[in-house]
Amino acid sequence: MNNKKIEFEKQRIKILKRSLKEIKNYGLNKTMLIKVTADCNLSEGDLGRFFPEGLYELKELFFYETDKEMIKILNKANDDSIRIRDKIYNGVMIRLEIFQKNKDAVKHIFVSEASTPIKSFKNLWNTADLIWRAAGDNSTDYNHYTKRLLLSWVYLSTILCWFNDKDKNLKETKLFCNRRIDEVLKFGKKSANVKSKLSNLNISNKLITTIKELKSIKT
Repeated sequence: MNNKKIEFEKQRIKILKRSLKEIKNYGLNKTMLIKVTADCNLSEGDLGRFFPEGLYELKELFFYETDKEMIKILNKANDDSIRIRDKIYNGVMIRLEIFQKNKDAVKHIFVSEASTPIKSFKNLWNTADLIWRAAGDNSTDYNHYTKRLLLSWVYLSTILCWFNDKDKNLKETKLFCNRRIDEVLKFGKKSANVKSKLSNLNISNKLITTIKELKSIKT
């Protein structure tokens, strides 16, 4: 990466970090983004250069940076002695611990994502895929998609619990996440085949319902 590209990314991350601090005061909107850019001694023209797609691109950078941090931690934490089930749990909780630093801003981001379900599904799927891959899953059959869809629901429903968890150690969120993972695993053992897991658990509708619940959250 050349120096210009490095400096370009530094400025984008600078705007992102400042935005995460200001979203709780101004909301996730263009006004906030323009103010943050000015606070960074940059012009609206600079903003258009660093984030030509505005808030959408800012959120994408946020998820990208979160992904990098999560994978870095998971690669150090995961080893062969840890059960796959616990690696999945660790993936979800490590991500929420990263989010914890900017909880108010994260809430705004997820509520805004709920208004665009297709983009929301994409980000949920990507997170689930990264966590499964870090856990050592390299499946390519139908099971590959089942695992990621189930984890998307576990992850998103756990986020809703986390929004209301006031404990600094996230005690209730950890208990909730464990219950959800155990529920999915217990159901999987009872299912006759992979395809029946999705139809019987009705996971697609549950995931859609959970996304809709985000819209009703006050930010």
